[in-house]
Amino acid sequence: MLIGREREIAVLERLLEGTPPRGAVLLMLGDPGIGKSSLLREAESRGRARGFRILRLVGVECETAFPFAGLHQLTGPVLDRVSVLPRPEREALVAVFGLAEGLPPEPLLIELAVVDLLAEVAADQPVLVLADDVQWLDPQSHAALTFLGRRATGPVVIVAVMRRGHPGPFLDAGFPELTVGAVDDDAAARILSAHAPGLSPAEQRWIRREALGNPLALRELPIAMTDLPSAGPRPLPLSDRLEHAFAGRGAELPSATRDALLVAAVDPAGDLAEIMAGTSALRGEPVTPEVLAPARAVGLVTVEENRVAFLHPLMRSGVLQAEGLARHQSAHRALARTLDDVYRRTWHRARSIVGPDDRIADALEANAARALNRGAVIAAINDLERSAELTSWSALRGHRLLVAAGHAYGMGRDDLVHGLLQSAARTDLTDLDRARMEWLGEMFDHGTPRDAARVYELCDIAVRSAPADPDLALDVLLVAAFRCHMADTGPVARARVVTCADRLPETASDPRHLATLAMAEPLLRGRQVVEALTRTPYGDDGDALRIMGMAAHVVGHLPLASELLDRSEEILRRQGRRGLLSHVLTIQALTRVLRGELVRAADAAEEGKRLAAETGQPLWETGTLVCDVLLKALVGDMREALRRAAEAELHEARGRNAMLSLLQLARGLASLGAGRDRDAYRTLRAVFDLADPSFHRAERYVSLMFLVDAAVRAGYLEDARELVAELEPAARATPSPMPHINLSYARAVLAADEDAEDLYLAALRQDLSDWPYARAKVELAYGSWLRRQERVREARSLLDSAQRTFDRIGALPSGDEARLELRSAGAPIDWPESSAERLRQITELSALRLADDEIAELLGLRAEVVAMYRDRTRPDSPQ
Repeated sequence: MLIGREREIAVLERLLEGTPPRGAVLLMLGDPGIGKSSLLREAESRGRARGFRILRLVGVECETAFPFAGLHQLTGPVLDRVSVLPRPEREALVAVFGLAEGLPPEPLLIELAVVDLLAEVAADQPVLVLADDVQWLDPQSHAALTFLGRRATGPVVIVAVMRRGHPGPFLDAGFPELTVGAVDDDAAARILSAHAPGLSPAEQRWIRREALGNPLALRELPIAMTDLPSAGPRPLPLSDRLEHAFAGRGAELPSATRDALLVAAVDPAGDLAEIMAGTSALRGEPVTPEVLAPARAVGLVTVEENRVAFLHPLMRSGVLQAEGLARHQSAHRALARTLDDVYRRTWHRARSIVGPDDRIADALEANAARALNRGAVIAAINDLERSAELTSWSALRGHRLLVAAGHAYGMGRDDLVHGLLQSAARTDLTDLDRARMEWLGEMFDHGTPRDAARVYELCDIAVRSAPADPDLALDVLLVAAFRCHMADTGPVARARVVTCADRLPETASDPRHLATLAMAEPLLRGRQVVEALTRTPYGDDGDALRIMGMAAHVVGHLPLASELLDRSEEILRRQGRRGLLSHVLTIQALTRVLRGELVRAADAAEEGKRLAAETGQPLWETGTLVCDVLLKALVGDMREALRRAAEAELHEARGRNAMLSLLQLARGLASLGAGRDRDAYRTLRAVFDLADPSFHRAERYVSLMFLVDAAVRAGYLEDARELVAELEPAARATPSPMPHINLSYARAVLAADEDAEDLYLAALRQDLSDWPYARAKVELAYGSWLRRQERVREARSLLDSAQRTFDRIGALPSGDEARLELRSAGAPIDWPESSAERLRQITELSALRLADDEIAELLGLRAEVVAMYRDRTRPDSPQ
């Protein structure tokens, strides 16, 4: 039993009790030497006793540059089970181990392979993953371990330890934490008695005061009392003093032993033969493993199974602290001369110098390519950044930094992109590379909304780039068009983008070209975009399909957008491209909301939000929030819809018309649902006002159905008719269904009685098979009109169909509108399960003897809806 750790051991016992049906995670946090690793060994012992399969991985500070080093430790012992994985996952994992050649695997695919591999192992025997010093895992392994913690299925338990004060995805994931603090005085006394029984009472008191309850300090300070620096006016932190103590212990060793320790400290592999070869090269004479015997004798290292390991990371740090930079470089140079592995040899060569060296810089660039072939994107970025540091030619240095930034963009790492672009900006970039820098900067920093001047700048950059690199020019135009779509930059800026795109006829069939036209002029170029999309082969390029789906969505052809985005999602998910997948899911979610597939929309929005957060894309994360606001409004959770709308406006939605338009629609729906019809009309009318921040040339059509509903109820028929007349010409330019479906509804609802029926029938003759919500809206409006014309039998059929559709898709407020109409027509009413919570609220408030209008105000409902629900609870009610 560990002394003084009864509480922590009890937590571990509870974690390991039984066999968890799903993954369980515990993160232990504490200072160096506090006993985290000892607790991990205790967990291992108890896990073995309970029948767990133990898998370990340990982070080493100097190993962070070697991709998948931690993953090798974790999955190496069970790699014989890899054959059961789906082929894409199997190929990704064996590529990581360098066992097969192929296309570079995507990080998500590697992470999924780890999850599924451990699930396969856990099907036979529960698995306990023990991760030590997670803060020093290489970035790829760190991300994979975090993903495993989130997604593990079956009896897989993860116990991980990290030093406090180190950031990282595992810490940010929100796993249950256990802080490992200092032991109490009684436990400290027992530790000292066990490890240093000969101390005098005064020495014991001094050690306990200096150790601050740190178990490692309690064991080590007695050994090093005479070597410690005096406290002085500002004592060193305890970890620094321990490092100094370990450095002092090494300083007393023979010269050859110190050389061997230095080589071991800079060599993350820990291979005994490799360390001996490096030490021999450093000394210029052969050495044998016996050279480490003095270091073993004083408790700095162990040598087991031809592996050299420091007993504590602070001991490695102490050895490095005791040596100067020149000695570190000499050790790296010696190792580089003895290694056969090209990647590691180059890594050590790069750390053996300070100034520029173009040969090593070129080798590091080649290292980056090797890392990419294994799916180790972060390692490739690090290699390229170090390559740039060693490059003498400024323009090439900048180019390598931009290549690294491009890889960081592909991962959704805006933090890395910004730093790399700042470094690149200080070099003498070529004109093309400066254009690339502008493009990459735009991909994450979307700048000030409605900034037409920036659109003109981007167009000028595209024009200058086009002769040498039309592909880059198209990338730049696409981000310019995206600015036009998200926040209206005015007709001149939009026309400038389209004109520049038209000057690139050789790219006319490129999805980016079509998306540029769609986002800059969704109505004027809608026909051209739709016709091109319908004749373009889909292929298997997930990113191209994503861009095509986005173009179809922007111009309002939502069925086509759904088809393209579904195919893109399938491919990107299979490839594990999380950053782009978040884009697809966000656009899918909104497409499904607008068509009426509310349940599937909620699923896509939830996953899209999580992926956007994981990949550092706040604009897309806010996009899912906007979608969620509209979802909440359509299903009847108005209070939450309004709260989230306010939240979205505080973030990326501010000043971006495309988002504000939809948020304004949600507010209008809330007012309509509460019977505040004049407020609803004013709120929704703003979407069509060019001077209002929520105005959007394409998205405004989405609100038209609800605007005319409010107009009829509030008495603004003439104003609404004038507005519809203004909208008709622009819609005629595009064959996309969205504007036409909304306009056909508006014409019928606003028409005089003698014209209404023909217009309702015309609206229903449209192909609405992919638009369940819109079809039900037309049926509800037509059925209501028929009831008012006293054609009750015909009305009931349409109203019943509308009610069933609204209930099936989960649109409770619209379903209640249909129920009110059916009630007035004397028809029976069906109640969906989703109405139970509303019924409970109304019943509880009725018990307080509140009137219908009071309940309606509290719940944001129309008084007629409250009365209908109250009638439902009466024993004599026919419903």
